[in-house]
Amino acid sequence: MGVIIGLQLIWAVVSYFLNLRFVYFIQIGITFINLILGYSLISKINNPQDRIYELNNLLFLDSLNSILLLVILTISFFVSVYSVGYMKRELKAGISEKKINEYYFWMNLFIFAMLVVTLSNNFGILWIAIEGTTLATAFLISYYRNKEAVEAGWKYIMLCSIGIGLALFGIILLYYSSFSVLGHGLQSLNWTNIYDVSSRLNPKLLMLAFIFVLVGFGTKVGFAPLHFWLPDAHSQAPTPISALMSGVLLNCAFYSILRVQAIINNNGYGYDTSKYLMFFGVLTVVISALFIIRQVDYKRLLAYSSMEHMAIIAFAFSVNTKLSIFAGVYHLINHAIVKTSIFMTVGSILTSLHTRDIFSIRGLFKALPYTSIALILSVFAITGTPPFNIFMSKLFILISSFKAGFIIPSIILMLALVLIFGGFIYHFLNMLMGDTDKGYKEDLLILLPPFVLLFISLVLSFYIPEKILMLINNIPEILGVKNG
Repeated sequence: MGVIIGLQLIWAVVSYFLNLRFVYFIQIGITFINLILGYSLISKINNPQDRIYELNNLLFLDSLNSILLLVILTISFFVSVYSVGYMKRELKAGISEKKINEYYFWMNLFIFAMLVVTLSNNFGILWIAIEGTTLATAFLISYYRNKEAVEAGWKYIMLCSIGIGLALFGIILLYYSSFSVLGHGLQSLNWTNIYDVSSRLNPKLLMLAFIFVLVGFGTKVGFAPLHFWLPDAHSQAPTPISALMSGVLLNCAFYSILRVQAIINNNGYGYDTSKYLMFFGVLTVVISALFIIRQVDYKRLLAYSSMEHMAIIAFAFSVNTKLSIFAGVYHLINHAIVKTSIFMTVGSILTSLHTRDIFSIRGLFKALPYTSIALILSVFAITGTPPFNIFMSKLFILISSFKAGFIIPSIILMLALVLIFGGFIYHFLNMLMGDTDKGYKEDLLILLPPFVLLFISLVLSFYIPEKILMLINNIPEILGVKNG
């Protein structure tokens, strides 16, 4: 764990000073090495009780963060491959080499911070790392330094700082609850220590801490009503960063909430956490549906889609059964893969046509034929059309919620999903159809990653690797979920 984090940090610094010819390929090499190291670590986790510790128990790995680690390292590798083609186009468009070095520096610091969030055992370090992701991505959101980008960066910092402040108060309450049992010091902020003594902690204080953490980190997840930073940030950031933020960062923030939920489930008050998660899940998916059907900017549309999918994941975890937890984790993986794919695909459109306006684009099938194929497949995949993997995870989530008796919230969720499907089909099919006399050159390095990710998403509909399936099946026990 320390090697993966350290390698990422060292490379972030080195990439700022190195010649771009080397940066492109070393970036791919570093993320690939970390991916192999991550797989090696994950292979040592077999049972729900298995934990690997490092750095005096400040870092740890179990089945829950193994899944997130796998997602971060996999998406980071694909984004690194994609960034070569994307940044070469930006170089031709007039961006300086030093500016691209800056992009790699902040992107690698961003990945480093997400790795620390995932592998940290200590809530204090986790909070600092979440704040680190805010600082790194703020520079990336305002990367182009135009008026819209700078405004989006400031909005992002302000709203997420409010959220982070609320989350900090929740963590302080957790510490106040735990030190009476564990004593003063860092050990009272370690998740494993708090989790192991959770049955002896004050449930009212834990619930209050959870509410602050849910609202605080929920701002970073994109839960309504503090979601307003998300569409602006995704629309202004470089497309590879939009993919990382949507596919990985939102999951890191939600993971932080899950760690607190696990403590309360283990304390015996999981039903209370479920009510709050379901409220934010249903509210957010309805609001995202209403915004999706009236969008004119396709990157903002995808940002609202990210809100939708994080709301679906929250809904799954609010049902709080073994089947819903399985479906929620499965959906988290599926969304990361498919959303990265569709952001990469629209990145090809953006670097060719230099517009994000949905209604000014027509005839994409003629202008960018291979990009159009990737786009239509990604649209069907992200909206949960069979045979893609998101269809399967949505189906499992709805089955689990109906089985658990959440009839009205499930119906609201289904109606919102129908609206979202209609919005996606309407907007993107209008872009694809029509006539145009323009043709654009398509880049293999930009197109290859989304096609590979689409293939993975198709495979995951029918086959989940045995190791990943085992890790997912371990998670309900870690979260303290005992019913079907």
